Amino acid sequence: MTALANLAEQKEVSGQNLEQVMFGLCRLHAWQERDQVGESRTAVFTLPGQSCTANLLPVLQKMFPCERHVFVYDSCTDSVSRSLRNSELSSSIPLSNNVDKTITPKKLNPILAQLTSSRAGAVEAWLSSVDTFLKLKHSERKSGYIPFVCRLGFLMGQIGQLGNGQDDKSELALVNILQYMTGSRSRQLKDSVINAAKETLDQVRIEESEMLEKYKGDLSKGDSDVIEECAFAHKGILIQNKTLIDTVQPNKEWSLKAAKKMTSCACCMPGEGGESDDEEEDGNEVAPSKNDAKSQEVLKTTFNAMPSSSYVDGKVAFAFDPSKFTGM
Repeated sequence: MTALANLAEQKEVSGQNLEQVMFGLCRLHAWQERDQVGESRTAVFTLPGQSCTANLLPVLQKMFPCERHVFVYDSCTDSVSRSLRNSELSSSIPLSNNVDKTITPKKLNPILAQLTSSRAGAVEAWLSSVDTFLKLKHSERKSGYIPFVCRLGFLMGQIGQLGNGQDDKSELALVNILQYMTGSRSRQLKDSVINAAKETLDQVRIEESEMLEKYKGDLSKGDSDVIEECAFAHKGILIQNKTLIDTVQPNKEWSLKAAKKMTSCACCMPGEGGESDDEEEDGNEVAPSKNDAKSQEVLKTTFNAMPSSSYVDGKVAFAFDPSKFTGM
């Protein structure tokens, strides 16, 4: 997959050819694994690293829009630290510069220049991966991209950090993601499946803890500050350890979509002055229906028929007449 992502970046394979190659490789792999997936009949495919996300994730979503997708992420600092302990190029070498619309090279390059090449590469790979996720989420009405967004800290039991609460909910987070991947949310998962997954996760957590202890201090305070500045240069990220949109919170009744918060100030009607809809796209506005137009006309007629009020709209004029007040 790393080679395919590189070919896609170099435009050696692109468009429909890339889609057909991706579709064929996944189907071949599924056929190879058909006798090893057990009764659940579930096969899981993973991209080899964050540098491949920008070139391959949109293609995967387009070719398999009805399959269950998972997007696992970590903070940029932790991702960089992990890449320094991992020799795989797919984690530390950026293959794509598709973030040019949300972050300009002139703004980013001077910041990256303060880091070593390995650290800068990992930062850029992380930025391209998260940027691709945000773009797909922004156009989810068109792309249909509604994945299980998983913060790695939940699985790793990293409590006390942003978005991770004060309790270790790693077991619950593990069950949630197993329910999603196997389509077993409405029925009880087998104990053997949960236990096998817990054993694997426990082993990964032990190895991660040992590596963190061994490589403690890989990143200096100065490095961390520069990484934060790199993330801040991206219009949609700003904070390198922020919780991404629609991150699934560990819960017995979990949801793929976070409830939208109604943001408005005291002087606005609910919804006015709030944040714009992340899913809104230029040229895709929905025209009002005939019923909506009729309702608006009725409201307009009703308000026009109402007697004029003596109250003043404080937004466009004084709420009182200054001439009525005299100095003391």
